[in-house]
Amino acid sequence: MAAQKVPVGIVGGGSVGESFLRQLGQERAVRVIGVVTSTPARRNELHDRYGVPAHGTVEEMMAAGEKPLVVCVVNANDDHKAATIAALRGGAHVYCEKPMAPTLPECVEMVQAEKRSGRHLQIGFEYMHGTMTSRLMELVGEGFFGRIVWAQVIDSRGHWAAVDPATDVATIMKLNRRRGGGIILHCGIHQLDMIRCYLGPIAEITAFRPPRNALEFYPPDVPDVVALMLRAQSGAVCNFQVSHSRAPCYYRSVPPFQPDWRTVPGHQFDVSLIGTGGSCYMQIYQEKLHLFRIDQANRDIIFERTEDFGPNHPSKSHHDMHGLLMRFIQSVAAGGGAIDPAADALDTMRLAFAAEDAIATGKTVHMKDYR
Repeated sequence: MAAQKVPVGIVGGGSVGESFLRQLGQERAVRVIGVVTSTPARRNELHDRYGVPAHGTVEEMMAAGEKPLVVCVVNANDDHKAATIAALRGGAHVYCEKPMAPTLPECVEMVQAEKRSGRHLQIGFEYMHGTMTSRLMELVGEGFFGRIVWAQVIDSRGHWAAVDPATDVATIMKLNRRRGGGIILHCGIHQLDMIRCYLGPIAEITAFRPPRNALEFYPPDVPDVVALMLRAQSGAVCNFQVSHSRAPCYYRSVPPFQPDWRTVPGHQFDVSLIGTGGSCYMQIYQEKLHLFRIDQANRDIIFERTEDFGPNHPSKSHHDMHGLLMRFIQSVAAGGGAIDPAADALDTMRLAFAAEDAIATGKTVHMKDYR
């Protein structure tokens, strides 16, 4: 007898929600049983295009006949908390896109709601589950690096702008820190999750930014380039640099362009770990992981090998959002839980809010103050 398809609901009628509708609609093991969006015209449009029942609220979808086992919350950041809690109360497991919510108290409420519900909450921090990023975590766990003392993460990507250059910047969510945008909450939060996983708990963060943005259309409270210095409780130090002001954009939908980031000049995503036993240089966009062994006895650093991840689709190296979602759906359908505990995601959110405060104040912030 053929296995039953897992019923899934989607909250969010924007471009991300529609991409989930499209991708999940192609999965043999999944059946999309509803989509939620607040705009009546958009509900009609999505219903006509995908043949899926469209609802105005999460509660309406949960009460409309068959209940979804999993609800994907991919609406606006400031609506994540309400949608997540409503779905958990309704008896569904929840996959919620990052960031969890625009404020720390909201994030805490979401984790508390998960505990009360007996269901599972998965936050979309997929970067740690790529072919390259998870391989590096394996090496850390195996002790390849010995005691890690230093890490460096460099992320250079295109700026955020609308198709029409005259668009009011206040309407661009990614540039609105109050709504969970900004260079850290919307962008660098994935790398903060990686840093936390590789180095363990973080003790303090200091931020450095230029006196003004090179991209003059960016709001003053959203730097277009920033460097964070993080100190782990272990004593290890990490230099995290994220920039929007070097690489060409290519994020605009007009003219249409689907770049292969491995070949776009100026785009860079590199990770280095240095420990007492070994070090690495991971070029994520180039899909190369170079490993070095530290020969303490002979006072030397020896090139060990290069692991090539090129045969995979480039998104698989670090940004396989759909892959993480499907693993979560399969896990809860089989009686399991989240791939990552929501409490771990909450620790990443604490880091993100601390980093934003360090940028805003220019002062070193201590993670003990975010408990």
